[in-house]
Amino acid sequence: MEQPRKSKRNAARWDMDKVRYHLSKPLSPNREIRSFGEILPDVLEGLEQPQSENILILRKAWSKLVGAQIAKHSEPGFTKDFTLYVFVDLPGWMPELERIKRILLQKLQSQYRELRIRKLNFLLEHK
Repeated sequence: MEQPRKSKRNAARWDMDKVRYHLSKPLSPNREIRSFGEILPDVLEGLEQPQSENILILRKAWSKLVGAQIAKHSEPGFTKDFTLYVFVDLPGWMPELERIKRILLQKLQSQYRELRIRKLNFLLEHK
């Protein structure tokens, strides 16, 4: 049975742990106390939505498909029911994407047949 917290160090136990775990000095917790509000942004940063491989491929080729200027303000988001949803960061770019929608859909259908994209939708989402 382990010794209570406030007892003196068990020398025999330390000798055994030192050999077993190759330690040079006893372990001691070295923790900074941080509030939940400080930790939460770090946790949320790592919780992005999982991306399918197809979307990652489209994101790499996006600037070639739509041009560098439009690619700065838009990116492929996800596919659902043979529809590609594109995230746009500013409302002023929506008409520009609507203008090239048919050409872009033809490019996607010819270069990425395996995705079977039949429709494009643009969603306003701030980055």
